[in-house]
Amino acid sequence: MKPPSNQGGSRSCQEFCGYHSDIGGQVFYAVMAYPGCPGCLAELEVLSALTSTSSHELCEAITDPVPGRGWYDEVNGEIGDICAWKTRQLGDFTVQLEWSNTNDRCV
Repeated sequence: MKPPSNQGGSRSCQEFCGYHSDIGGQVFYAVMAYPGCPGCLAELEVLSALTSTSSHELCEAITDPVPGRGWYDEVNGEIGDICAWKTRQLGDFTVQLEWSNTNDRCV
């Protein structure tokens, strides 16, 4: 087993399951930790936990590409944070619901 990844002193599977960021507002990326812990599995199978986390980070990378400068709620965080671990099946994949201002709920 590989050691946990580290992001700014935070360790995967202890403090995060994935994150997105940028390099100088020009290069955008996301990191998904292997969901090998209860906190990142959230009672899902490994692939489902990974696709849920990936959809969460993809939506946030679109709506808040430079973290904290796009769609960001000071109380609840980014668009995916509000709906964390609320999922649905999309074909064969588990995706996370995301916050909708229009619907005032996770969709």
